[in-house]
Amino acid sequence: MQPYRRFHSQYRERMSLADGTWAELRMVRPQDAALLKEGFERLSPRSRFQRFLSAKPRLSAEELRYLTSVDGERHVAIGAVTWSPAGKELGLGVARFFRLAHAPEVAEVAITVVDDAQGKGLGRILLDKLVEAARERGVERFDFRVLAGNVPMYKLVQTLAPCEPEQDEESLCFSVPLGAPARGSSEVLRSLLALAAQGALTIMGPTCRWRSLSRVPPPVAYEGEARVPRGA
Repeated sequence: MQPYRRFHSQYRERMSLADGTWAELRMVRPQDAALLKEGFERLSPRSRFQRFLSAKPRLSAEELRYLTSVDGERHVAIGAVTWSPAGKELGLGVARFFRLAHAPEVAEVAITVVDDAQGKGLGRILLDKLVEAARERGVERFDFRVLAGNVPMYKLVQTLAPCEPEQDEESLCFSVPLGAPARGSSEVLRSLLALAAQGALTIMGPTCRWRSLSRVPPPVAYEGEARVPRGA
């Protein structure tokens, strides 16, 4: 008998964001393709690049099918919606994980929050729920990527969760254990996930873990400062 799961296909939860906006969290469904397409069109060019590492003009029909046809086990996606004054449902964000075929206890994470919903606490809410859903399914570790050349972000990740990254042509790859719920580990994980929610940590295709990679020192050049986002 399968143990009870809070995050099943009928999961729904309403809550108020930091600015008083009401949002509903629920599992992503195939019929959400149009909602996802509309939400993507509301992303700024910067947000699109941070999420997909390209000046992506649109999501293809195949991509929309893939992103909404989740099985709830290997691919889990939790979305947040609100409503227009006319009662139309509007997408605010999605947090999802993809379990690795070779190691189902490890999952890659992708997070997107539309620009007009950022800074209201939604990213952190979505990601806390995603961690709970992952633990329910036996996921032990999340994999993140940081753009290669981002020295401040490299140093920040090392401060939050010291580990030795791997590198491909585009990114540095970090693994963060989920562990049992605990005050210290949860705060580290939330900080990393908040970075992911704002695009500083971004999933970019197949994980580094299954490539032939050498360990590398920190990148050598990057402009700007990295800070732990607040209210992601």
